[in-house]
Amino acid sequence: MADSTEGAQHEALLDQQIQTFYQVNRFISSIRDMDQLPILIMQESETAVNAEASCIALHDPAEGQLHIEYAIGDANEEVRRITLAMGQGVLGVVAATGKTLRVDDVTQDPRFDSSVDRKSGFVTRFLLATPIQWRGNLLGVSEVVNKGGDAGFTENDERLLEIVANQAAIALENSRLVDGMVRSERLSAVGNMAASIMNDFKSPLTDIREFAQLLANPDMNSDRRRWLSDMILEDVDYYLGLAQELLDYSKGDISLNFRAVQLSTWLHNLTDHMTENLAEADIRFTMNVNFVRDVIMDEARVRRAVLNLLTNAASAMPRGGELTIVTDETDGLWRLSVTDTGPGIPADLRSNVFEPFGTLVRGSETGLSLAIAKEVVEGHGGSLTFETRTSGEVEDQESGTTFQIEIPVTPD
Repeated sequence: MADSTEGAQHEALLDQQIQTFYQVNRFISSIRDMDQLPILIMQESETAVNAEASCIALHDPAEGQLHIEYAIGDANEEVRRITLAMGQGVLGVVAATGKTLRVDDVTQDPRFDSSVDRKSGFVTRFLLATPIQWRGNLLGVSEVVNKGGDAGFTENDERLLEIVANQAAIALENSRLVDGMVRSERLSAVGNMAASIMNDFKSPLTDIREFAQLLANPDMNSDRRRWLSDMILEDVDYYLGLAQELLDYSKGDISLNFRAVQLSTWLHNLTDHMTENLAEADIRFTMNVNFVRDVIMDEARVRRAVLNLLTNAASAMPRGGELTIVTDETDGLWRLSVTDTGPGIPADLRSNVFEPFGTLVRGSETGLSLAIAKEVVEGHGGSLTFETRTSGEVEDQESGTTFQIEIPVTPD
């Protein structure tokens, strides 16, 4: 009879341990906010052993100290201000030895620090603490205080708390790995953003500097000086517009200001100042304007979108080539295409062309320019697409890329 009773008790304890293991895994798997993980671990620890309060001290390997970062119970505010050295107090002993420690009567154990009880009015009678370890590395210590009723913690409570601590170690380590990945991606995103902004702003800032230096020449005639002044103002307006566009894009709010624009005149004004630079880069520039009517558009934003296409096309031909602009009309849409004779966009990069910080050529940042251009064109009810081919991809055709804007002549 005694054997059967002991067997039943053993089976009941085993079942309790299994249920605790299952419960901990279930709630850890359901967590979406990892900041809540330690709180949930403590709550599950208290439930498993029927404790009145609990805390978790995290290990700082650089300082060799324990910091009580999380606590629930009547003394939580006072407890959370405590820092312990390795070997100091019950938590410090558990951290130093890596072993579970049960104190059945804190008044008889010199390792217990009663200062918290004195400050908070909380009365600690007995406690149980176990290390949180992952692959031999100490992550922290979990402690529960005062089992419900007058009885102290038991060996079974030790096993239950160790089960919770083992699962907590896995969850905490995963949380740290995720935080590390997020931090790395954030730094990478900041770097990409900075590179993109500098790349987009570099050209107008360089022009402004050169024009300002020329204005300092006292022998310059008034007409030339006025022309340089107008160019500086134009580049400053472009710079300010680009800055506002980046801010709007980051907020997901690119508003459009429509007005009537004579397409042929607008396009010639847009490309006039580029001709000399293209010639110096050994790029032959051709423009075929087959559609010359007025169109309704946000002139400033479409101007920057087209300039971005032209800049990308020129950058794709560092050793020279041909750059062609063509306009025409079909089915109530005016079309503008920009074609280069560069190496074409590799197949593995084509799906990312319009993504922020996508790349057209390996090692070359396109930043946000094409992503913003696409959003601006689509805001007009139009589309921005491209066709490309690399060398040998299409029989009897040279490499190159064409970006094409289509916008309703009169957008809704």
